[in-house]
Amino acid sequence: MELVERIGVNLFIQVIIEMWNGIFLLIMIFSLIISIRDNRKNKHIDIVIPFTTDILVFYIALYIYNLCNIMGIVYEFKTDRISYWIVHIAVFVYYVIGAFQTLFFLQLVNRYIAKKYRFRRLKILTNILQLMHIVPVAFLIATPFNGALYYFTEKNEYIRGDYFYVWHILSIGTVIFIFGVFLMYRKKIDSMLKQIMVILTVVPVIGFILNTSYSYISFNNICVSVAALLIFLMYEKYKNDMIIKNAKELLTVQEELAKNKYDLEKTKNEALIAQIQPHFINNSLMAIRSRCRNYPEIYESITNFSRYLRSHFEAIGDTEMITFEEEMENIEAYLYLEHENYGEKLKVEYDIELDDFLIPSLSVQPLVENAVRHGVATYEMGGIVNINVKKIEDKIYIDIIDRGFGKNNPTPQQIRRKAVGIENVRARLRLMAGGNLAIIGNENGTTARITLLYNSEH
Repeated sequence: MELVERIGVNLFIQVIIEMWNGIFLLIMIFSLIISIRDNRKNKHIDIVIPFTTDILVFYIALYIYNLCNIMGIVYEFKTDRISYWIVHIAVFVYYVIGAFQTLFFLQLVNRYIAKKYRFRRLKILTNILQLMHIVPVAFLIATPFNGALYYFTEKNEYIRGDYFYVWHILSIGTVIFIFGVFLMYRKKIDSMLKQIMVILTVVPVIGFILNTSYSYISFNNICVSVAALLIFLMYEKYKNDMIIKNAKELLTVQEELAKNKYDLEKTKNEALIAQIQPHFINNSLMAIRSRCRNYPEIYESITNFSRYLRSHFEAIGDTEMITFEEEMENIEAYLYLEHENYGEKLKVEYDIELDDFLIPSLSVQPLVENAVRHGVATYEMGGIVNINVKKIEDKIYIDIIDRGFGKNNPTPQQIRRKAVGIENVRARLRLMAGGNLAIIGNENGTTARITLLYNSEH
């Protein structure tokens, strides 16, 4: 193979390695660009991952750095005019990017440590080191004319110049300086920056050491690419941790808002009940009922209506749980009154395996009310409401199922009020019992399922 014969096996291996590094760098660059773009689109999501733009700039510079090194190696020893200019331009840009990376790392130290924590001496030292890089940069500018840092033979072969070691020693000194900053300020700086500094100093130093003993392959470039991969893995982990943390904080805020809303509704209801004087209403109903003993149906209706009102009055502001048996008494009182309205159009079926557990008051009755008024009542031929209670392992499942028959003709008001009480019930279940409520709809009706951990009243 002509390329292997011309540049040698060692450099050919380096080209292959750096080409793979370039592919990985492109993947990481596009991943970061997509991440930045998504963050800009979702402005309502306040998740800022530190150093994202800085890492992206570093990766782009490193990609160009590797590409120039590959081009310089591949076209070296070719003497045609095109190859001559490719090698000369590639090597010059290679050095420019190398200088940029060094100054870029110093600027990160200046911005994220010296300025952020107001370390005045560190800022001065960093600025002095940045100014010292003027010397090798000046050598680089003069190199095409005098070969200060490097030159090319007639065979278009790259050779290091007399002042190359000024560049090399200053680069090593910069790495040592950054590592020293890490050691001195490691207890104060951000954890992510701390990891970046360790990776960007330790890994390249390994490359310098390897180059000292084995100079046929540029381990500097390979180790910098390895450092970039390690930084990317660390960055992705840090980003995922921040997203999870943000999601947990958002969930906590939502729960607090739900609790505050629930408390506000409870306060409003308490104020309303205080105004309408429930004891007066109950006593008045009892007085009317006593006059209806000769009319059993009216007497029973008033009794159940009184029980229905009393259960609602007692539930408002009540933070204590009641037994499911007591909740069923309230439900039966309500269903008796609805039977008076709907007659044979309303049928109720029970499948209750147990009732010796605790539940927030008025957590099932509103679901039964929805099943009747906004479910069965909307069907031409009425329907059936099923109340099922089952215990599976340590969980209790309460299903309120409505099934309608005939044509479904809900009124606009029924459509608007279909979810009356649902959110309040869901909040009460979550806050008082750690339970949840799921609503499952189908073409013939709706199932409201309450899931609770089993808590015996005993």
